[in-house]
Amino acid sequence: MPELQLPVAVVLAISALCSFFQFIFLGTDEGKLRLPTTSQDIGQEPLQKDAFDVTKPEDYMDGAPLDADAFWAQTRLRKIGLSIIFGLTLASQAVLLGHAIVDQDNIKIVTQSLHVAFAFYLLSITVLAVNKEYAAHATTVIHLAALTFVASMCLGALALLPSDPIPVTQAILSLPISVSIPRALWLVTVALYVLATFTAFTIRRGPALHFPSERIYSEKTLMKLTSRYEDNVCGVTGASVWELLLFSYTTRIVMIGDNSESLEIADLPIVPADLRSATIYADMRNAMQRWRVSFGKWTPQPGTGWTLAYRLFRVNVPTLTLVVVLAAVSAVLCYAPAFFLRKVVQYIEIDPARSDRAWGWLFCAGLFFSNAIYQLIQGQLWSISTTTLRVRFKIQLNTIIFAKTLVRQDVASSAGPTQDKGKDASTKGKKDEKTDGFSSKAQVMTLMTTDVERVADFALHIFSLVDSPVEIAVATLFLYSLLGPSCFIGLAVACLFLPLNRWAGKIVIGAQGELMKARDQRVSLMNEILGGIRMLKFMAWERSFEKRVLKIRDRELKYQNLNYNVAVVWNAIWSASPILVTLISFWHFTVVRGQVLTPSIAFTSISVFADLKNALNALPETLINFVQSLVSIRRIEKYLHGAEVNLAPPLNLDPSVVAIRSATIVWPQTRSQGSSSASSVALTPRNKFSLIDLSLEFPHGELSLVCGKLGSGKTLLLLALLGEADVVSGQLLCPRSPPDTIASFTGVNVPEDEWIAEGICAYVPQTAWLRNASIKDNILFDLPYVEERYRKTLEVCALEADLRILEDGDMSEIGERGVNLSGGQKARVSLARAVYSRASILFLDDVLSAVDAHTAHHLYFECLKGDLMRGRTIILVSHHVQLCVPGASYIVALDNGRVQFQGDREAFNKSGVLSTLSQSGATDPADGIQVTLVHSVEEVANKASGKAIKSESSEASSTPPATVAPDAKPVKKVPRKYVEEEKRAVGRIDTDVWTTYVTAYGGAFYWILFAFCLLLAAAVPLLENGWLKIWSGAAGKETARSPIFYVGVYAAVTGTGLILSTLRYFVLYRGGMNASRVLYQRLLESILFADIRFHDTVSRGRLLNRFGKDFQGVDSNLPDSFGSIIGGPPFILAGFVLGAVYFNVGKVYSRTSRDMRRLDSVTTSPLYSIYGETIADVTVVRAFGASSKFLRDMMRCVDTNINPYYWAWGVSRWLTARFNLLSSAVLGVAGFAAVLSPSISASTAGLALTFASTITSDLLFLVRRFVGSETAMVAVERIKEFTEVKREPAEFIEPRPAPSWPSRGAIKCENLVIKYAPDLPNVLHNLNFEIKPGEKVGVLGRTGSGKSTLALSFFRFVDPAKGRILVDDIDISKIGLTDLRSKLTIIPQDPTILSGTLRSALDVFEEYQDAEIYEALRRVHVIPAESTMADDDTVNANVFRNLDSPVSEGGDNFSTGEKQLLCMARAILKRTKVLVMDEATASVDYGTDELIGKTIRQEFAASTILTIAHRLRTIIDYDRVMLLDEGRIVEFDRPSVLLQNTSSRFHGLCQAAGNSELAVLKKMAGV
Repeated sequence: MPELQLPVAVVLAISALCSFFQFIFLGTDEGKLRLPTTSQDIGQEPLQKDAFDVTKPEDYMDGAPLDADAFWAQTRLRKIGLSIIFGLTLASQAVLLGHAIVDQDNIKIVTQSLHVAFAFYLLSITVLAVNKEYAAHATTVIHLAALTFVASMCLGALALLPSDPIPVTQAILSLPISVSIPRALWLVTVALYVLATFTAFTIRRGPALHFPSERIYSEKTLMKLTSRYEDNVCGVTGASVWELLLFSYTTRIVMIGDNSESLEIADLPIVPADLRSATIYADMRNAMQRWRVSFGKWTPQPGTGWTLAYRLFRVNVPTLTLVVVLAAVSAVLCYAPAFFLRKVVQYIEIDPARSDRAWGWLFCAGLFFSNAIYQLIQGQLWSISTTTLRVRFKIQLNTIIFAKTLVRQDVASSAGPTQDKGKDASTKGKKDEKTDGFSSKAQVMTLMTTDVERVADFALHIFSLVDSPVEIAVATLFLYSLLGPSCFIGLAVACLFLPLNRWAGKIVIGAQGELMKARDQRVSLMNEILGGIRMLKFMAWERSFEKRVLKIRDRELKYQNLNYNVAVVWNAIWSASPILVTLISFWHFTVVRGQVLTPSIAFTSISVFADLKNALNALPETLINFVQSLVSIRRIEKYLHGAEVNLAPPLNLDPSVVAIRSATIVWPQTRSQGSSSASSVALTPRNKFSLIDLSLEFPHGELSLVCGKLGSGKTLLLLALLGEADVVSGQLLCPRSPPDTIASFTGVNVPEDEWIAEGICAYVPQTAWLRNASIKDNILFDLPYVEERYRKTLEVCALEADLRILEDGDMSEIGERGVNLSGGQKARVSLARAVYSRASILFLDDVLSAVDAHTAHHLYFECLKGDLMRGRTIILVSHHVQLCVPGASYIVALDNGRVQFQGDREAFNKSGVLSTLSQSGATDPADGIQVTLVHSVEEVANKASGKAIKSESSEASSTPPATVAPDAKPVKKVPRKYVEEEKRAVGRIDTDVWTTYVTAYGGAFYWILFAFCLLLAAAVPLLENGWLKIWSGAAGKETARSPIFYVGVYAAVTGTGLILSTLRYFVLYRGGMNASRVLYQRLLESILFADIRFHDTVSRGRLLNRFGKDFQGVDSNLPDSFGSIIGGPPFILAGFVLGAVYFNVGKVYSRTSRDMRRLDSVTTSPLYSIYGETIADVTVVRAFGASSKFLRDMMRCVDTNINPYYWAWGVSRWLTARFNLLSSAVLGVAGFAAVLSPSISASTAGLALTFASTITSDLLFLVRRFVGSETAMVAVERIKEFTEVKREPAEFIEPRPAPSWPSRGAIKCENLVIKYAPDLPNVLHNLNFEIKPGEKVGVLGRTGSGKSTLALSFFRFVDPAKGRILVDDIDISKIGLTDLRSKLTIIPQDPTILSGTLRSALDVFEEYQDAEIYEALRRVHVIPAESTMADDDTVNANVFRNLDSPVSEGGDNFSTGEKQLLCMARAILKRTKVLVMDEATASVDYGTDELIGKTIRQEFAASTILTIAHRLRTIIDYDRVMLLDEGRIVEFDRPSVLLQNTSSRFHGLCQAAGNSELAVLKKMAGV
């Protein structure tokens, strides 16, 4: 009869006690599915509301139950059935207890008493749980499943134990405890426990749930939904234990993926609440405020990474605890299959005739169950690590970095670039200081992408910290039982490798740090290049910047290669460790101790050594990942420790004071939180500038004007009022919008008289900030739509005429950064956002400079002085002093950081300051009334003429007629998408994608070499195990050779395998680096030479995703996946037998997994875009109080991005769980076959079982690696897509023009028709004109009339649909783009300069002497003449006098006007015969503009100039003036001729500027 009853009863009793105490101390977490109703319900103190606490009560819901009553009724019946089973079990155990009492056997009484208590406990908790629901029910089900499983396994094992011991087991199993009980009743009890286990495992823990998809996904995502189902929440929330173990809740995804052509994001179930960004962010934010690291008086320094790592640990303690427990259990169970393998082979050794197979069957069952249980636990461990823990890490870091960005001082805009190299120690110190300060916006982007991914990836290795040491300890004990002290001799050798860890760790940290720096620089430069791509194309600089990027890329790949080489060498050393351990152990066992190496010892030892090898190899890999993650955690912590702006207090509805009292203000500087607000080190041009001793008070509800010369500090004053600058001394009073302003206004409808909210601010920056959305959405900015106010806003911002021209009106999509709008349109949309807003205080930075004179007057009188602005405090920075002074209540004039004047307009007019700021012959303020009157009449006339022209030639354009009234309601149609949706491939990875990567890897010689290494390395395991069979089979035979012979051959085979394996990886990584280099060059060239429409219609985030995340995968992950496709041992026969099953299941898995990877890539781009939008101008976001709204939007993007990743791993675990059970079954069947057949020897059985255990896992590994490589190839697929975009015409066309071309500068347009795309309407209509050599022509017209398009056509940004342009009698369409663009010069509307120094910004390729550069700067009047330089102010020194002054990314540390002058200086240095100026001085004060005009006439006297200008004085003395309207030439003649014709449009334009100005213009034109 079976023995060991008492130990089993004790185990069951202990299990029940553990369950009981868990119920008592941990509870059941009631109410998981119920909405929390108070802050206490969600673990928060009811303190004053935190504006960044964006988590709502419904975010804590998994979902709403579907058909809950029916579900709980059915579940109740199952629990009642389970109670009946336990009742029967209790009854049978009670009968057995009575039998024991009758026998008066104390041991039996104790045993059966424990069994009765265990059964009674199960019955009790089941009966109590009958009416429980949700969390209490789920907890009880898990307890019941665990307890019944333990009971079934223990009692089932006892039931299978044979009654007759054999010699090999007698010593183990013969114990003095023997209990005689009725066998039939005992077996019934076992059967009842098995039935109870099955029932408990299949009871679902909760009903199906529904969560509103619109709370997670955007409307655009939901529109693509293809599979609709109510139970749209991940099934893990209510899955039964069996479904959890086998990941059966994923089956639906696998089937949808298999049946549909392609998966969409909205088809995927929503993840549970504890994996959504809102709840994870709330926990992490709480942890950041709550946890501090300190040991006594010691606290870690900011930037060491320990504080952030500790907080991550604390907030994830429950998950990490579960990982540790599962890892420990898994490590202990790891060697259970090897134990039973030994027992099977040992049994065959002892009983070769198979006279009593009972013990053989038992060991085979043990082999199957131990392997199956181990694999199921491993599956759960991997699932928690890859999904739960990694997702939590990623969301926690992403959300807190983004939240930090929303409050961090914007030093990126005011800081200089990170220098690449320092010349001495002090320079290096400065470099480090700047790097740590994250002065580049691209560095912040890298932080949110690459660094976060690196830390999140460490979640996949954390369990190895527990798993590996435990496995090593268990393996050591196991090996001791097999080999005795010989194993310690072998293991001692492994200890010799430990000192190498420190050496390799230092190399890895250094290489990873340099790799991240190089990656930062590359991404930063790419971000700048993509942002300034028009300027690069204008200047024909593509090739030069391609070289610059590739130089940084080469350095990046150098450190990536170093990482790979270190990893290969390190892994080779650690792979040699277990080989040496095996060899030395076998040598000591057979040669020194003279023991016989039997098959049971040999094959079990090899199996254990193989597992030990995995454990030993996991440690260095984990260590490498740890140090790489630590580098990233340090970088993130440094960023999180950056200085923050002071958060705005809650709204105060009292009228607010806007005042500055004796304040000195400087630009924000790089520093950590808690450091002094005024840094002693001046880092950048802006840091060297300060506003000194300001005392100002702006009147409430009135218009105030801030004026001053270029660079006098006007923008700094506005930013100081917004809280964005450092106040060194004095006091600054100004209300600011709380971060949750927009969020609190969303969806709230208020009466018109309550629309303006006191204390709320709005800000319009000098460079318009627009989102990639419709014009309407940009204006509303998430506020409720009030039709009357919206229409009025469009009218006063002069947008109605523009909307009539646009095909989709206000639903027209704005491209990224507003690329498809003119400068004036961008400025007016940006202004309209502020006008429509509920702000009572508006800060407007030079909003009038980008528009023409007509529009400027309209904006001033109709908008700034109109009804919508009545009662609002407006602080306007403008150079239009004459226009604005008459309506300003308070005027501030700044000069080089000091107040030149402050007071009302009467005092200002008397002060004489006006004459220094305006043009000579300034307009009399009394003209203001007449200006508005004339302007209104002129505007009507202008529009009427436009209609007439339109109707005359409507057949030449597909644009809708302008006669449609703005309030007319045409037939609704879907607005045209300007920024194209990101494309996603469907189906298998195309063959040409594989071909692209394979050919990039290397040529024929490379692949022959790689195949040779691969095949030899793959053959080694066969030779290794074959030789072991020969060795162990020779044991005890007379023909056996000496042990040293067998050890020697074994050493040769394994050593050769190690060398070949290492060589294979060196060859593999070398090819991988070559592929990375080749693919990057192709993509870079393709993007740099893509036509401009591609850049306008593809978001920068999408491109950065290709250059960033996709290439990170190609660099870091793809070689490993790719190299392992054919890396498994060629065990062909078994492969054919199991191949069909694996192939068919793998095909389904492959299809779904591939779609997940594509969805993951596609959903990453919106994340990049919202990062980029926010980083680009966080000041505007904060000014409007949109921070919390942006945080919530970012969370929506994160949730959308996380979903495919979660389900990709879910599908992977689904496949693995099934394959592992199949592998366990194959191993069990192999064992049964070996036991059944007496013809199979022990050595053959050992070889067969060893291969049975490896072939199935290798087949799974092969399937997963192939699918993994195919999934990783999605990155190559996406890269290849953008290497095939439409390119611009050729760089060079033979015959090339003469080097001196153009020598004269004659221009001729013949029937020129321009359209931006074949399906878009014409923009320019049949233009015919001729410009003589050296002629100066001004181009005028209202915003959107085609002026900038005409300028672009000269540079072939758009080729003519019809007609041609001749320059010096050569058709420019017959000239290569590099030849054309390098010989013409344009100063564009949006000035672009690149980071570096002032010298590199002006002289990108070091072609000029410093003296020439200084002379160009003098010509544009940013530095005075040589004789007056010494008299310059020493406090706010002129930074342009130092050519080494840093220039930040995009030149953001200079004002727009200063950047325009630097572009002008660059043009002066270039000196070409044809110069095009597109609003080149729009943001410059009038005085400087006059001086610039004189410079242009002197420097470009012999050049042909086309000037697009809004300021009439700029072009009034030009040779001719061209007036455009809706893409047609309306007038083209000398200014004097047009002025004399009072009915001309040009005359009306001049008259609109006022009578005095008209007189001055006539005088300047010589009329």
